[in-house]
Amino acid sequence: MEGDKIGGFSEPTMTPGKRALFLLRLILAESDDTWPLLIDQPEDDLDSRSIYYDIVPFLKEKKKERQIIMVSHNANLVIGADSEQVIVANRHWSDRENADAKQFNYLTGSLEFSKIRDKDCKDTLLSQGIREHSCEILDGGKAAFELRKNKYNI
Repeated sequence: MEGDKIGGFSEPTMTPGKRALFLLRLILAESDDTWPLLIDQPEDDLDSRSIYYDIVPFLKEKKKERQIIMVSHNANLVIGADSEQVIVANRHWSDRENADAKQFNYLTGSLEFSKIRDKDCKDTLLSQGIREHSCEILDGGKAAFELRKNKYNI
């Protein structure tokens, strides 16, 4: 790769974020395949502005053509890209127990699934809804939900 150029830029002059943004867009734009695409934490090395103004609109457009499965802790990606299905994972620990004591449990549903926290529930995942888990877990979760709420006049 020494001396090669990526999109007109010499590799060493591009920041890790610019390289990540370029590669993600290249993968999504240049492929005519319709098979599902798995993306693991695309927010790594990207600033919030790039995520919100470059990646989110691009993902919203691309998800019309193919299924996109993404692992993320970034509220702009999960909420801004209008995720249809969210899977919340919980690792069993003393402060976030799984009732069956399995090491990992999962809860799945839409962002619209809301349930006020039941403090008497011994199972972390079942104690509240997807929306509440998202607000608690995702970076900027509550603020992102407020923006979405205002956007749709809910």
